[in-house]
Amino acid sequence: APFSGSHALSAGLLVGIKQLIPDHVIFTQFPALRVRHLPLCLFGWCTLLTVLRVCSARYFTVTAAGFAASWVYLRYFQARESGRGDLSDALSLASFFPESAQPQVLQYSTAMINVVDGMMRKGPPGGQTDSQQPGSAGIVVDDPVAERRKHLALQALNERLQRTTIESNPLSTSSTAAEGDQIEKSAEEIV
Repeated sequence: APFSGSHALSAGLLVGIKQLIPDHVIFTQFPALRVRHLPLCLFGWCTLLTVLRVCSARYFTVTAAGFAASWVYLRYFQARESGRGDLSDALSLASFFPESAQPQVLQYSTAMINVVDGMMRKGPPGGQTDSQQPGSAGIVVDDPVAERRKHLALQALNERLQRTTIESNPLSTSSTAAEGDQIEKSAEEIV
């Protein structure tokens, strides 16, 4: 019996769910199955059914097209508060593969992604990106989640710096405060 087109929709839906809750655990037994593994499981299942000739090649092709279309949309075109697309590592192409295969996938997909990024990501008018602006640290943060993580990391760094300066020399707080301000400025430039 022929399949309907819902398998492409299923692949796209799993990619979207992976974007929303990638670390949600579905199956806790060994091996633990997380939401981020589901698109690869569906893709592997389609490949297996096609190779064993249980299903026609159309099943594999339509599922792969649903996967690719949803990934490209979420990665480059989805409207977000911070602009368009989700450029987080959680939605990178390599994140759909097992961790042991991710370096090889990154190696082969970098060229393709650079071409797509070059076509889809254009700088602001004037040709100067935020990282090229004078006084910029060279890191552009458009994602509110990444901005929050950056803020928390900077706060933890400041707390650790204050503890270290108090523990190392409690008597001369004026000199360590000046050094702390200098280290804090360089930490902000890095982050």
